[in-house]
Amino acid sequence: MLNLITLTRPLATSLATGALLFLGFNAHIQASDYKNTRAYKDAFACGKKSLESDPSGNSTVSYCIGNSRDPSKVELQAFKDAVAAGKSGSPKKPSK
Repeated sequence: MLNLITLTRPLATSLATGALLFLGFNAHIQASDYKNTRAYKDAFACGKKSLESDPSGNSTVSYCIGNSRDPSKVELQAFKDAVAAGKSGSPKKPSK
């Protein structure tokens, strides 16, 4: 005898699994395109500018953001890329 619980449990499980797979795929697509975001571009430009006052790159975050807030992961990556580009002598933003 089939009842409502035995019919809906597999359906709910498959919907939840599909939703998790979709969200994971969507996050992967967004993560690979972070260098085109405004936050990355602004942080990279500020990171390059901060190297004029401190060529070591140790004060990039405090120069660009200060103590007003914590930087996002995208901004931290942009600062890291800017310091690496500055130390390698690359005058332009590194390509993907």
